[in-house]
Amino acid sequence: MENNEKVYIGDSFFERWFSKFLFTLISVKVWGLVAATVVSTYLLIHCKIDRGDWLTFNTTIWALIFGMKEVFKISENKDIAEQQKLQKQIDSNIEIATIRAKSDDDPTKTSRNHDGTIIVGSEPD
Repeated sequence: MENNEKVYIGDSFFERWFSKFLFTLISVKVWGLVAATVVSTYLLIHCKIDRGDWLTFNTTIWALIFGMKEVFKISENKDIAEQQKLQKQIDSNIEIATIRAKSDDDPTKTSRNHDGTIIVGSEPD
């Protein structure tokens, strides 16, 4: 399996939805968001923290986690594009090397003197 392939439990819509839901629940970021929200809500209700503090804390945590998710997604797409570009460059270098090897072996293109030097062209007699 390649790095950019998705893993699903089944092929139908509900099986894909369920697998997405399941893998999201397994995710650490979900548990971090749940824990931060529960703890801040507990402090809001029982310790009488300010509503503004509760709102600022929760929006900051949620923004950080989802912002980092997007940063990682952009970085992954950039890495995939760079790998594809590098692979195209390698393929073109292989094609150029193959063409050069064929032209070196073609006797109609070049000829050699008795001392081993290559004759590129000759003047008419």
